[in-house]
Amino acid sequence: MHRSALIGILVVGLALGCGAMAQGFQRNELSAQVSGLFTRSTNNTPTTHLATDSAGLLVGYRLHLNRWEALEVEYGYTRNGQRYATTPGAPAGNFAISSNMQEAIANEVITTPRLLGFLQPFVLAGGGVVIFTPRNTDPAVARVQTRGAWNYGAGVDFHIFQLGARIEYQGLIFKIPDYKNPLLSVNKWTHVAQPSVGLILTF
Repeated sequence: MHRSALIGILVVGLALGCGAMAQGFQRNELSAQVSGLFTRSTNNTPTTHLATDSAGLLVGYRLHLNRWEALEVEYGYTRNGQRYATTPGAPAGNFAISSNMQEAIANEVITTPRLLGFLQPFVLAGGGVVIFTPRNTDPAVARVQTRGAWNYGAGVDFHIFQLGARIEYQGLIFKIPDYKNPLLSVNKWTHVAQPSVGLILTF
């Protein structure tokens, strides 16, 4: 399922780019950013969920429809640990699961025209999927799981000719993964703060 989601995001991005070229738009952006992921701890008795903080990679394609609006598709990757701790006497015990975490997100972006010729603030909102793939874990304990996610954020671009820089904050909201194991179910939503900085290429 996660492969289909990633392929779908890529197809949408290519279709948007082709449509823009057909209409004479040359307002495309590619981005590559280093991000930090900080997950909120969540408790739902008897289970507490904690995730390790981690660094990740965020790449994207943004199509500016006009001076105020853009569409964006993004792919993010990190590797972190998901920990599940229960109160004494509860059946699950304590589990620590190392996982690859991938996100495939589509956003609506509201921008300003360039200020002073090079500054461009923006806000965004959208949604997609987050995919958790356990590493070196017994399938009886944890299996690959996909969660729907909401996304929001804000940032600013610094344009220097075609090459520029981006400083951004995004927040991801999704249901805590249980890896299809009832003993790991927290049945609550969590929030991941994702600040990032990187480069953009405009063409």
